Amino acid sequence: MRKILFFLTILMFLTNLYGENVQDKLLSFADENGKGYIKPLVTSFGTNINSGLFNTAKVLKPFKFGILFNGTLAFIPSEEKTFVAKRPQLYDASGTPLYEEEELESATVYGKEGAVFHVNSDLPDEIKNELKDLKLPNGASHTTNIPFVPLVIPQINLGLPYGNEIMFRMMPSFEMSEKIGAISFWGISLKHSIDQYLPGIIPIDLAVQTAYQSMKLSDIMTFNNFAANAEISKKLQSLTIYAGLGYENSKLNAKYESELTYVNENNDVVTEPLQMDFDVEGDNNFRATFGFRISVLLLKLYADYSVCKYPVANFGFGLSF
Repeated sequence: MRKILFFLTILMFLTNLYGENVQDKLLSFADENGKGYIKPLVTSFGTNINSGLFNTAKVLKPFKFGILFNGTLAFIPSEEKTFVAKRPQLYDASGTPLYEEEELESATVYGKEGAVFHVNSDLPDEIKNELKDLKLPNGASHTTNIPFVPLVIPQINLGLPYGNEIMFRMMPSFEMSEKIGAISFWGISLKHSIDQYLPGIIPIDLAVQTAYQSMKLSDIMTFNNFAANAEISKKLQSLTIYAGLGYENSKLNAKYESELTYVNENNDVVTEPLQMDFDVEGDNNFRATFGFRISVLLLKLYADYSVCKYPVANFGFGLSF
């Protein structure tokens, strides 16, 4: 798992470096390009996880509950499959950059080919022979095109007194694989009825909702997500039409240990421990959601579409008691 994250954050290709204050410069290079590479993952996860939070603005009656399952598809815009990578600011004693290209277009986590920073041909032979080209990682579309990212989310909704409804999302920790490690997920939201303060005035349901959700991957990666929605719906017999406006944000925190091997100013090969701790914020801001729900006795079937940074479709079903 540590090797996988090392790869994802674009440190694996920084293996033989030369120059003064090399670690600070490496961290700057890795931080900027690592965030550019992995940011679409954070945005797509935040988009998916903040979907399916409601399928009506009407809150459940006190101590009534529902069990629901959501399937979400966040569509990846083509422009989110590449980013502009910048070379590390490393030079020899005469001030010559160690690598040729200043900037290169490279794959994000959902892109295709990772770019290559080539060793500068103007460097002295004794330095060139100690350096390697810096290959940035390929994206997931390197072998198979990735048009969207799916996610399945179970949840339980419970009605509370005074026009409130609480929602729980949870996935107990389990080992996905030996390489990926254990994954766990939980979320909670509170929904409050607004139309209860306007009895008989408007023939629609109104509510506001806030939600906080978190996913942890091994002991290294943690995704945190916040959402707030204003919701409206109208029931027409078995059909409910609903819509909402929401604000959301998502963030990834990564902490792990690795090693850095480079060539110092004396041409000695040096290996040092490298402590990494950084945050990446997704491009999640506002969304507008439109959907419908069909009720057949206890069964609820619903679908909606949200217009946001990454458009997302949500499909769900469940039982309400």
